[in-house]
Amino acid sequence: MRLRNKVAIVTGGGTGIGEAIATVFAREGATVAITGRRKSELERVVKYIQQHGGQALAIQGSVTAEPDVRNAVDATVRTFGRLDVLVNNAGNLFHAGPLHDTSDDIWDETFAIFMKGTFRFIRAAIPQMLKQGEGSILNVSTIAGMKAISGFPAHAYQAAKAGVNMLTKTVAVEYAKQGIRCNGICPAGVLTPPVQAMLNDPNMKAFFEGLHPMGRLGRPEEIAEAAIYFASDESRWTTGSILAVDGGVMAA
Repeated sequence: MRLRNKVAIVTGGGTGIGEAIATVFAREGATVAITGRRKSELERVVKYIQQHGGQALAIQGSVTAEPDVRNAVDATVRTFGRLDVLVNNAGNLFHAGPLHDTSDDIWDETFAIFMKGTFRFIRAAIPQMLKQGEGSILNVSTIAGMKAISGFPAHAYQAAKAGVNMLTKTVAVEYAKQGIRCNGICPAGVLTPPVQAMLNDPNMKAFFEGLHPMGRLGRPEEIAEAAIYFASDESRWTTGSILAVDGGVMAA
C-alpha cells in the first residue's frame, strides 16, 4: 500500500474526482477525511470506504467559509493525530459565456470557490505540516488554466484555475526547505456528474470529445491514480510540478 499510515484531507470528496481520490487513497492505506457541503454524499463515501476496510471521516462545510476550513483541519488532526496530505479539489459547475455578460457576482463567486478556497485550506494546513516537518499539498486544477480553448468561454473559471497553478508554484518554492511539497494535477474533460449532464446535448458531447486527441473524456479514477504519486513518498523530490492528465489535449 503506497499511502500506508498517511492521513489525508480531500475537499469536495463527496462526488466526482474528489470521491475517486478519497476511495483510491483509502485503498492504498490512507486514512481519509472528506469535506463538502452535502452531508449525505460525504456519509455515502465514508460508508463505502469503511465497508472496504478503510478509515474515513466526513466533515461538512464549505471552502468559502473560513470557520469551516479551520474546523476541517482541526477535526482531522484531533481525530487522527496528524495531517500528511491535503488535496484541494472542491468546486462547482463553472459559468460559461461571453466576458461582457459576466457579472461581478459570477466572477467573485468563482474566485471564492476555486481560488480563495484553495488558498484558505493551504493556509490552514501548513502550520500542522510545519510542526510535523513534512507534508504534501495537491491542487486539482484544469488544463483550461494552462491554455485558452476556442469555443470554451469560461473566463472566470479559467482565470481562477490559472491562479491556482501559480499558487502551487509559489507555495512549493516557499516551503520546499521545510519539507512541504505542493504540486498540481490539471485534468481535461472528466466524466463527473455535472459534465455527464452537459453531455446529454449531442452537440456538446461532440465538442468535448473532439477536444481530446484520445477521442474520449477521462474518468475520475484516472485522475485519482495520478494523485497517488503526489501523495506518496515516491514524489518526495517533486514539488512545484503541474501534471496534465488530459487525453492529449496539451500536446495537440
